Amino acid sequence: MSTDPLPAPMLHAMELAWQSFRAGSLGIGAVVTRGDAVVSSGRNRLMESDAGDDVLAGTSVAHAEMNALAKLRWREYRGDELHLWTTLEPCLQCLGAIRLSEVTHVHVLSPDPIFRGIEEVRHLSSFLSSRWPVIEHRPVDEWAVLGLLFQTHVGVFWGASAPGWNERLPRLAGLATELVAAGELVDLAASPADVAAVAEQLWERLSTVVPEVAALAAG
Repeated sequence: MSTDPLPAPMLHAMELAWQSFRAGSLGIGAVVTRGDAVVSSGRNRLMESDAGDDVLAGTSVAHAEMNALAKLRWREYRGDELHLWTTLEPCLQCLGAIRLSEVTHVHVLSPDPIFRGIEEVRHLSSFLSSRWPVIEHRPVDEWAVLGLLFQTHVGVFWGASAPGWNERLPRLAGLATELVAAGELVDLAASPADVAAVAEQLWERLSTVVPEVAALAAG
């Protein structure tokens, strides 16, 4: 488990995740860096019609990583070391897009309960395994729980959780259910609060879920 502050690119990704949640989407953000510079970013816009400064919106491919990768011009960064920072473990779709991009390193904040182990796809062929990015999972802490809470809350709010999600994270689902009933996270989304303020308000309750998410990450 970690009590270290979030690296600046991951905090940026979490701010994008909070913007996504506030707009009614799934609450996921992604940032691509080269050295200390941010070269692109994107957020989940699955449930929106306006792509804003992203490329994709309102479709099944409007994921945060896809929007960040879509801003990288073909071969512009070939030979460079590019780091992608994402608030949620990439799904099959995003992982494929990452492999076909110039990204060399992936930093993951929160484990995904329905895509754990998806990295094994790299063993399907020598083409996939070549230039496979280094994928680093940050030790689980309250920030990781918050990253998962956004999507869990959306699923509970609309009664449309992904099969297996709440079953693997029952304590988190319970927290989301409490927040939906109280309207607390929705009220925060309607306020000027940034993601750090949201984390501060929920921190003690997020702490109670850390062991559950850590067990998921370890499994």
